[in-house]
Formats: sequence, C-alpha cells, structure tokens
Amino acid sequence: MDHAELNGGGKNGDSTTQCVRVAVNIRPLINAELLHGCTNCITVPPGEPQVQIGTHAFTYDFVYGSTGSPPSAIYDECVAPLVDALFHGYNATVLAYGQTGSGKTYTMGTNYTGEESAGGIIPNVMRTIFKRVQDLKEESNEFLIRVSFIEIFKEEVFDLLDHNASKGDCNAKFAVPARVPIQIRETLSGGITLAGVTEPEVKTKEEMSSYLSRGSMSRATGSTNMNSQS
Repeated sequence: MDHAELNGGGKNGDSTTQCVRVAVNIRPLINAELLHGCTNCITVPPGEPQVQIGTHAFTYDFVYGSTGSPPSAIYDECVAPLVDALFHGYNATVLAYGQTGSGKTYTMGTNYTGEESAGGIIPNVMRTIFKRVQDLKEESNEFLIRVSFIEIFKEEVFDLLDHNASKGDCNAKFAVPARVPIQIRETLSGGITLAGVTEPEVKTKEEMSSYLSRGSMSRATGSTNMNSQS
C-alpha cells in the first residue's frame, strides 16, 4: 500500500483549493505473496474513503484498489486537476511514499519505457501537458518547457540527468552515483533553488520520455529483503 500526497491550487472552490490531499493505492498481492499463502490485511468499507487494519480505521481523501475505487481512476480524480492548475499559474506536487515494494514506482510510472498505453502518473502528466500545449498554441500562445530529474539519496541531492556522472560500484549493496551532490541554495527573494541542476528544454512528449528513461537508469538501486530493485 502506497500513499500519494497531492498538493496544488485551484479556483472557484473546487477540490484543488485544499493544500494537501492524501490518496491510498492498495497494491494487489503479487505472485510470490500468493505462493506463500499471504492474504489481504486491509479492508475497505464500501463507499467510504477509509481503510481498516484489524480494529483500526484510517480515513483519507481517496482510496484506490482492493474494493475501493479502481486504480485507473487515480490520475483523472487526483492529478488531472493539478495539471490543469499549472496552466493557471499554480505550482503542483505529487509525492508518493510507502514501504519498499508497496508500488510507488508503478504508481508514479518512473519505470516508463515509452509505450503509448503505459499507465502511471508521470506518463499521463506528460501526455496531458503536451496535448494542452498543442491546443493552446493554436491560439498563438508560446510555451517553454524544461525538465529536471533529481534523486535524494542518503540525505544528498543528485542530478540524474548529469551526463558526466556514472554509476558507482555495481557489486556494492547499493549502487551509489559517482557524482558531486547538488547544492540547495536560497535565492535573494527567499525561494529555494538547486544550483547547477540540469534543466534541458523539451518540445515533445518523446523528448521528455527519453529524459525520464535516462534518469531512471541513473537512480541508485539495490536489493533489499522485500524488493530486488529498491
């Protein structure tokens, strides 16, 4: 079970005016778990954004999977309004967190390999952004889209699009990127910036997809007791 925190702005009293909303996506049992006789430990009351674990009940803004809403609805219900808000001058954040093996990578779509029908939040965001840009360009609007991809590993920030960096020792428990950490700095206006982070301009969904794939391959990964690629 992984969680996604949704942070964005909206207008006219719609649901995005809340600063933070939390959605739970309940991962189905995988084959290895079924072979070991594992069973679901979570119950979802019909029609309620709530999960029950034993005698404890937890309420969220959205619950997906198991007997809750279908996971395919996550993007349309939770993320699409945030993408729309981007075109009205707002910032938006989607943060997935949970135990290793809970489905964060699958939910976010950072294992994207270019398939047009691929699910996951990030591939859907890319498709929506470039479709919206194309529609608005017909009204003589101009857009500049840049992309960055960073990783926070052992409390340091690394640039996953830095082509000068290489992977570390693959025989180590974790492959640590052999690169200099990005420095987090405060601007004169009080904002936060990542000094020197790579931010290439992209003009097509395919270009952005290639950076997503490249950055994903540069992530520090290792085997844990619960996930062979954590």
